[in-house]
Amino acid sequence: MITVYTVSYNESHIIKFMIDHYKKRFPSAHIVVYDNYSTDNTVAIAKENNAEVRYFDTNNRFDDTKHIQIKNNCWKEPSKYDWVLTCDTDEMLDIYEDQLIEEEKLGSTIITSDGCNMVNMENNLDLHNIKYGEKYSQYSKSYLFNKKFIKEINYSHGCHSCSPIGHVKYSDKAYLAYHYALVNPDLMVARYKQNSARMSEENIKNNWGSHYFLSEEQLRINFETRRKNAIKIIP
Repeated sequence: MITVYTVSYNESHIIKFMIDHYKKRFPSAHIVVYDNYSTDNTVAIAKENNAEVRYFDTNNRFDDTKHIQIKNNCWKEPSKYDWVLTCDTDEMLDIYEDQLIEEEKLGSTIITSDGCNMVNMENNLDLHNIKYGEKYSQYSKSYLFNKKFIKEINYSHGCHSCSPIGHVKYSDKAYLAYHYALVNPDLMVARYKQNSARMSEENIKNNWGSHYFLSEEQLRINFETRRKNAIKIIP
């Protein structure tokens, strides 16, 4: 029932987890990965799991403007599904096919989400056992919408907000959306260093992604603080 579009760069630790998440909920989902020329096994893993891979070039820069352009336009192509979902590879909306069918019957054209910042309580890379986190409105995004009714989604920086054009009816029910950035302290430090080193001039000029420049000490403190504040999110 849906096409899932995601943007990736060196996501080998999570790309299969993301694909499995959506395939479990929508067995016939078409997964499209826009890859920014990853240097790890992201592309191979995506293809092995029957995702379509498309490349985009930013001259090896972390470029939010390009990400927004992709997410605002990729879904406008002809496809057999009306429902489209745009996300980063660490964003998992928890809605199932039967629930979406019901929302469509109710006239919903955009699915409301309730964002959660998930945190691993152990120092491993086991995403399947990450059950704790905290509600985090920044990730209450408009991930899933019906392009038969929504003609423009108009995401802002980071896609944290949007200004949709068309027949807009948000679902009354809010579905949990899990954000898996806090998987492992060492991994988080490495990824922040990677992103800060690749930061585009426009990102720096607009102060987009400034959190990637936090010191390693501060990142580890933040991780532990999230653990202390975490509550059970997934049963």
